[in-house]
Amino acid sequence: MVNKSRTRSLLVSLLLASLFHASLVSGTLLYAKEQPAGSKSAAKRAPISQDASIAEGDFFIEQRFIQRLSWDHDPLVFRYEVILEAEQEGTYGELLRESTTANSLNLSLRPGRYRYAVEVYNLFRRLEYTMDWVYFTVLNALKPEILTFSPEAFSLETGFPRQITITVRDVDPQAVLMLRPLSVSSGEGGQGIHPVKTALEGNTARLTFEDKQLAPGTYDVYVRNPGGLEDSKGLFRVRPHGSEESGEKTPGGRSRRPDIVISAEYAPALPLYGGLFSNGVFTSPVFLPGAAIRAGVLPLKRNWGYLGAELNVSWFKMEDQTKEYTVAAQNIAAHAGVLYQLWLPKQIAAINFRLGTGIDIITDFYFDYGEGREEPLTSLYLSLDAGVSFQWHISGPFYIETGVNFSHVLSLKDRSQLGYLRPALGLTWQF
Repeated sequence: MVNKSRTRSLLVSLLLASLFHASLVSGTLLYAKEQPAGSKSAAKRAPISQDASIAEGDFFIEQRFIQRLSWDHDPLVFRYEVILEAEQEGTYGELLRESTTANSLNLSLRPGRYRYAVEVYNLFRRLEYTMDWVYFTVLNALKPEILTFSPEAFSLETGFPRQITITVRDVDPQAVLMLRPLSVSSGEGGQGIHPVKTALEGNTARLTFEDKQLAPGTYDVYVRNPGGLEDSKGLFRVRPHGSEESGEKTPGGRSRRPDIVISAEYAPALPLYGGLFSNGVFTSPVFLPGAAIRAGVLPLKRNWGYLGAELNVSWFKMEDQTKEYTVAAQNIAAHAGVLYQLWLPKQIAAINFRLGTGIDIITDFYFDYGEGREEPLTSLYLSLDAGVSFQWHISGPFYIETGVNFSHVLSLKDRSQLGYLRPALGLTWQF
């Protein structure tokens, strides 16, 4: 009976040893990469904070430069033998062979490509099985650096998205960038205000926030690379409604102070009605030579749009030729009025509405019957102007703008009141 009991005990021990699995634990230092199909080990990954977007399969060296391989342990296993190989020029060569009774092994590896396997020896000191190769990569941990950022504050006055532009150095594409409250200490990098959008291009990062995320207070601009190395720069302030602003800018690069708008456009003219057009004087459906310049200010800026005033000066040339004569004139108009700007979501485009009054000057108006130009005439009229345009953000403070304006000329003496359209395409600078 005693011999049978001992035999059963040994058989149970062998069975447990054969079913035992070792695995790599990726704590704060290492993160396993490929797990070959059919491997007897199941890689156990320690929790990683949600804000650390680490690419699956790679792991990073922290400042301690110590890595720890760890696997499940059972007292019925006699020992483990860890075989570590390093890749050189596409082939793997043995770097380390370590025997241990513990379930972990501390290493200090240089950046590179590695693989490891664990041999499991049972209580009879015989090799029970060898785990499949597990491949992994050690990458250099970059120390990020924040050089500058702008603006230095947000003022919670409007509901538009807010953007911070940061110049950085050695920032990984998977890095975490955010606003971190001053009360949060180092090592608690996940606590803060995360942007709704992060755009990293070279050494420039742009963080976009929504008003609903922001709370008044003082923050650091914070960055943390996947390896855990971090940097911060401050101070950044979020001011409550009605507070003074300090250079805050929208995604288009404009200050929250009154906007200045300057436009230069190509603007031909399309005649609609009036004595000059309907009595056979000018018969062309369009007058191609034309241009317009606008300058405006938008001091009132609210959630429902921007409101201000604008001065608009335009010019176009009229010319027709028949068998009997050539007729030509130039139109110069200047209008002042109200400008309303409605921004679309994400504030990369806006619709502009204009309404104003001013003057139209028809100058250098002459007929030429082949014997030379007659004495040119010049007339001045009051006029009304209305228009709509669409502007799209290009870069910085620059926009492409296209639209159409309608002008009605009040010619009370000759009752030949004119009406014409001016489609326009140009470049707008809003800052």
